Amino acid sequence: MHENYSTTSSPRMPRSLPGFEDVKRYWDKTNDIFSAKILPGEFYVTANDELITTVLGSCVSVCIRDRIFGIGGMNHFMLPHDNSGTGSWVASDNVSVSTRYGTYAMEHMINEILKNGGNRKNFEVKVFGGGRILANMTDVGIKNINFR
Repeated sequence: MHENYSTTSSPRMPRSLPGFEDVKRYWDKTNDIFSAKILPGEFYVTANDELITTVLGSCVSVCIRDRIFGIGGMNHFMLPHDNSGTGSWVASDNVSVSTRYGTYAMEHMINEILKNGGNRKNFEVKVFGGGRILANMTDVGIKNINFR
């Protein structure tokens, strides 16, 4: 059992950082910890001891945490770049429109971690996903893995 939560009463959900109130969060009974589930085009940053989860195929999730200050997050992007030429990421107030692309998803998440007390020199990074889902289709997964 996680030391911050009592088995005698139902756990109290920690407050989310500003801007992340709409992310689905719940008590994960299997792991005895609060969990945030992010969907494609979303990202989540927390300073709490929380699990962040998603489901991937060709999409990629990058997890970053400041190993000293304990703040970190996860994103879930679908494509490496916005090649539409429309600049739709600028025209929308909805961050998830832009964060479905790796270039913007990384920028938004890193900026939120820094804004909430993280320090780049302490970052640990893990990358997941990029699967090839359909053999006869374009390999979006490898494009996501190789994005810069």
